[in-house]
Amino acid sequence: MRIRHWIFVLSLAFLTVSCRTRDERTILVLVPEMKNAACSNIVAGAVTRCPGVNAATLRVDMTRRTVTVSYDSLMTALKNIEFAIAEAGFQANEVPAKKEAAAALPAECR
Repeated sequence: MRIRHWIFVLSLAFLTVSCRTRDERTILVLVPEMKNAACSNIVAGAVTRCPGVNAATLRVDMTRRTVTVSYDSLMTALKNIEFAIAEAGFQANEVPAKKEAAAALPAECR
């Protein structure tokens, strides 16, 4: 009987912990090559296409060349957001820009 009791308690504890449905986090991404509004629009579009990103929280700071955004870490990760920006043609933190995408950027963003 004791074993059944402990199995029940452990199962209940496991279910309680695993019932989390959201884990919202806020990040700051450095985008050093972001020069103007055209660049920030491209970066913002790449970020908002990531699953779990809360587009309403997206803030682009052209002075500091940063992007701040909240996202659900159960749906995406910081690296996914960084790689989305890199695939749009811009360096994101330490992730280098994809060369082909950077070459295809409008002239004002190169």
